Amino acid sequence: MRIEKKPPAERRRHANLARQFPALAAALVIFLAAAGAAIAQEKPRFTFEEDVATFAVSQDNKIACAVPRMKRIKKIVIERDDVWVVTPSGGRKRILEGDKFMPAPPPTQFVVDSLAWSPDGRRIAMNMTVQVISTEDTSAINGGKQIALLGEDGQEIKVAGSKSRFIEDAWNGAWLADGQTVVYLTGVGPFKIMRVRPADGKITELFEGHTFDAVTWDTKKNQAYAVGRNLSISGRLALVQLDLVNETVREISRLEEFFGRLSVASSGKRVGYFENGDTITVIDVANPQKPTRVRAGIGRFEFARDEPRVLLKRGPEEKSGDLVWVGLTDGSFRPILHALLVRDFRITPDGESIVVTDPGRRILKAYPLQ
Repeated sequence: MRIEKKPPAERRRHANLARQFPALAAALVIFLAAAGAAIAQEKPRFTFEEDVATFAVSQDNKIACAVPRMKRIKKIVIERDDVWVVTPSGGRKRILEGDKFMPAPPPTQFVVDSLAWSPDGRRIAMNMTVQVISTEDTSAINGGKQIALLGEDGQEIKVAGSKSRFIEDAWNGAWLADGQTVVYLTGVGPFKIMRVRPADGKITELFEGHTFDAVTWDTKKNQAYAVGRNLSISGRLALVQLDLVNETVREISRLEEFFGRLSVASSGKRVGYFENGDTITVIDVANPQKPTRVRAGIGRFEFARDEPRVLLKRGPEEKSGDLVWVGLTDGSFRPILHALLVRDFRITPDGESIVVTDPGRRILKAYPLQ
């Protein structure tokens, strides 16, 4: 075997470059190491090869996924979504088949808007838009927002007294910690908060006389955080803590501005929102007089388990964007997943993984969280 040796002059030139530009050599080493780490991180823990319209992660890291299914009936095409559950190890099971759940006739379609697990991971609230379409006049459409209730294996939990089996004229449903009671919103905004026990169908309006501009649930603690203008004596815009069992209201902070995207940390101790189109404001519930503000640009964010940072998908919520860690104390920005675009994301409750859907077909993937 012949080994070619570099000419002495070339060897001397390379050695001189290394001595003259040590920073360049060090940067090259760091770049190669980072590239190796990037390649390793790009491999997902598992992939679910379906078009996932929306998904939710339970406290024990199961993922409920809504998968659109289209069906032609005479002259019209209707949608009836399937629901799958994907386990933390990547196992998957279809728990609801749309055609069997909403049989024809009449040609009724339902589109899953969002899914929510109960705190114990044994039940699902399926928020959906239901429409009855005439095969003779496709412009004649009746329906609205309804909530279907499911067990973890897809068995339907019917609501006593409901004509449609579901909670009617309702959206953003969530199970309370007892696994027997559901809270939800009604109205087009400001919203009312309602509560129902499916077993007896009894519906109660909570916090009667109050309406809410935004609500985020923390049902494992039977509470919610909300923003509204008629929640305090002064009538000013305020952030409040709501006890969903005892119907008590605690004012946390008066707000000068509120742009939306209300979010609560998994501990329930911090609440965040966009103060305007550029600034995330985070309030410590125990010390609300000193809010933290960081300029980040609009998007949707979730708190990390360590809470001094949030993960932000930049850009409009209905469009794909990249993901960045935003430091709440230092204002730092650190991209993850190598600035790949994602359609949606969730941090798993254990803080160890991130679940995303791709742009386009919306294939679901789970990655280790860095």
